[in-house]
Amino acid sequence: MSLSDAFTQHRVEGFETPHDHVIETVLSKLFVRGDTVVKAYKHREADFADLTHQETRRKYVSEDFFWNQQMSPAVYLELRPVRKKENQFVHVADEHAEDWYQVMKRVDTRRDLHRMLTQELLTREDLRSYIETLMLRLQELHFAHAPSLEHILARGNQHVRDEVLGTLDWASTAVDYLSSEDIARLRKVLEGIIDTSSYFAQEIQLSVVVDVNGENILFLPEGVSFIDVMPPKDTWRIHDPYFLVARTSADVTALGSRELANELHVAYSALRELPPKEIRLLYEMTALLIQVPYRIMIGEHDRALCYATLLRSYMREGEEFLNFVDESDNTQTSQ
Repeated sequence: MSLSDAFTQHRVEGFETPHDHVIETVLSKLFVRGDTVVKAYKHREADFADLTHQETRRKYVSEDFFWNQQMSPAVYLELRPVRKKENQFVHVADEHAEDWYQVMKRVDTRRDLHRMLTQELLTREDLRSYIETLMLRLQELHFAHAPSLEHILARGNQHVRDEVLGTLDWASTAVDYLSSEDIARLRKVLEGIIDTSSYFAQEIQLSVVVDVNGENILFLPEGVSFIDVMPPKDTWRIHDPYFLVARTSADVTALGSRELANELHVAYSALRELPPKEIRLLYEMTALLIQVPYRIMIGEHDRALCYATLLRSYMREGEEFLNFVDESDNTQTSQ
């Protein structure tokens, strides 16, 4: 009997009564009980971690909790160690534990970025608050986790290039929405911007980053909160922090408007120097390359089409920009 099964069967100490309801994800089960939510990971293998192996599971579950707690300390409350005893799990000291579960404060997940956009509830003030909160929490997260990820940080601009171009392989699986010709044209645009932009002529200041998928950003009355933020792979945990701004900007443009998305970049510019406009284009295209196949995977085909349509528009914009760069270079050379 696994821990998630034990919660389902009410065989965990202190949780013998029925749950209000249960939410199941690919990797975990969430048990909602009044103002509390309990998260228990399933025993299963994933491409980034074998969660059937106890030491791997210990590391992954504890990392997941501490990343989330640093981004949303008011939501992620406690990590509790347990051990199976006869036909139930009981609480023990951590050194005697064989599994762990997270205790969270129940929040209104209906106020996520995507729903707020589609219901036209998101304001410019909300977006400014999001950027300010995100950048502040990233600083704290970077301080805590950068030492363990130094081997990736040391790769510098090459790591960013690999992360950007690596999304093309993932996006090429979305054959109903992105043709092989689209992927080839997008590759030329992405490589062209990386190779010609002055931004990549200098060393980019990389940071520990989080997953800012739109459903994981909550605009609550008490402020912006984040859930399920830890990228599962180490390589995804380091990036240019401006990429997170552009990733959210792509969502806001697709589901709201480009004018509203501009507010994110204005807010970022008040905190850090804003990169050249082609970097926003590069990173937003990268974000959309991630989103199209992901939306297909979770059955949101209308949204996949929306993202793919915006991506092709950006692709043409990038092609026009690169032609302009070529003409400018030729003019300078002739002079």
